[in-house]
Amino acid sequence: MAAYDPASRFLQPPAVVLAAAARDRDWRSIPWLLQYLAQDDAGLRRTAVSVSDTLVASTPTSALPGLDFLVRESTWYTYHWDAIEHQWVVAQQWPPYIWALFTLHTSGYVREAALRRLVDEQPAAIALPFVLLRINDWVDQVRTPAIQAAKALLLPTHAGLWLSLIGLVNQVSRRKRADHAWLTDALTSVLIDPGSRDVLTAALASPDRTAARFAFRAAMQLPESDRAAYIHLALGSEDPLVRLQAAKAVCAWKGCPDRERWLLAMTRDRVMPIRRQALYAALDAPAERRRAALNAALLDRHASVRHAARFYLRNDTAAANHQTDFRSFYLSAIAHVNPSTRAAAVLGLGECGTPSDAATLASLVAQESAPVAAAAVRAVGALNRDQSLDWFVDLLRDHRPAVSREAARALAPVAQATPGERLRRILQDHECEHCRRAALRVLLRRDPHDAMVDALTAIQTAEPALVRAGTTFIRAAKPWRSANGPSPTQQATVRAMIISMAPPLPDDLRRSVCEMMGIVDG
Repeated sequence: MAAYDPASRFLQPPAVVLAAAARDRDWRSIPWLLQYLAQDDAGLRRTAVSVSDTLVASTPTSALPGLDFLVRESTWYTYHWDAIEHQWVVAQQWPPYIWALFTLHTSGYVREAALRRLVDEQPAAIALPFVLLRINDWVDQVRTPAIQAAKALLLPTHAGLWLSLIGLVNQVSRRKRADHAWLTDALTSVLIDPGSRDVLTAALASPDRTAARFAFRAAMQLPESDRAAYIHLALGSEDPLVRLQAAKAVCAWKGCPDRERWLLAMTRDRVMPIRRQALYAALDAPAERRRAALNAALLDRHASVRHAARFYLRNDTAAANHQTDFRSFYLSAIAHVNPSTRAAAVLGLGECGTPSDAATLASLVAQESAPVAAAAVRAVGALNRDQSLDWFVDLLRDHRPAVSREAARALAPVAQATPGERLRRILQDHECEHCRRAALRVLLRRDPHDAMVDALTAIQTAEPALVRAGTTFIRAAKPWRSANGPSPTQQATVRAMIISMAPPLPDDLRRSVCEMMGIVDG
């Protein structure tokens, strides 16, 4: 939805402004309508009340702190609103969300009167979000009744409503005007009440990640006899953080039922920290199971898990006065493991091998699938990059994007030593976009004044990814980031490119190029 643009409308008649706000249905227009709520014209005020009531009702809960700030911001369009006195406010008949809007007023008297009317006369679903905002109010006469109203609503019957507002609860709890720890503690007690268990269970399966995370933390306060069911639900959550919290709970709770089954599920999780938690849990297992878990982790697809497994295996073997030959392990694994873990074995050899293994790894690039081939390129880069520059440049032309991307990643740190003309031929002539993108990635890591030519070349293509990369490079280029200035040849080349570009280079980019290259603009 486009933002409401008051700057182009505030001089128009009120009826036009109100009609536009009703049509746009953008909560950010509410501050511009406040002046009409204080008008003497009853018809205009009724229209403003109707439009504002609808807009406040449709404001997302997450936007309420922002609305609170905007409504209290003292500007010309809130002058009449700021001048309203609480005697006049309480003498009127307002719909529910206008009372809610008055809880955001600059006057503490108005906020207090509106808060009490809102709590006394409106359903909890309407009142509670605005009560939460006032819990952090700077006026004690407003903050105290807000706290009292919130405590009165902390009941199992309102557990679902509280969970729907958990994002707002978190925001309020982080405020420092008063200690709000009581709020999260009390809400946790409500959620673990026997009368709220259905809500707690539903929250863990909710697509609302904030609610699911809070619900799991609350569930971990339950007695151990009730906790296992919620850990099981959390391990199946779509939210990786909830699954990670559950994994940590499994590791810490050594006597939990179904622990072995859960640990097995954790070793198969797609998120690395969860698999690593399963590895840490295996360290307390008997020696045989511990070693089996560590050997399996040597072939994990993430380097962090592989490094952890090697660390603990080294400690184990050092205690037994012998060493594990990880290089031989990975060489054997490359030859014998199934294709799904061969890429991990290749990466492991890149981490533990010697430069002499680079030839073995290079041979895999043509023989294996794209994931294994890409892993082999990365491993060669780790073992023998400086002696394989030409090989990496050739791989930039590979028809497999993953292989080409890994070759560019290997060349980027040594871009200055890479033959620039070969890279430019790929950028200008190769038929595959991913190859041109990989070549450009390396070219932009070379001398920044030479790279400016390649960035301009990329901008002239019709490929969004290349245009975006070239534009980003130009905007980030600053002359003080380069140790040396441009040569006359570099300046002349860039000047000629700018002049010949069709369509012309946008003004902001042209100024950046001229500043970087020391060229007089125009």
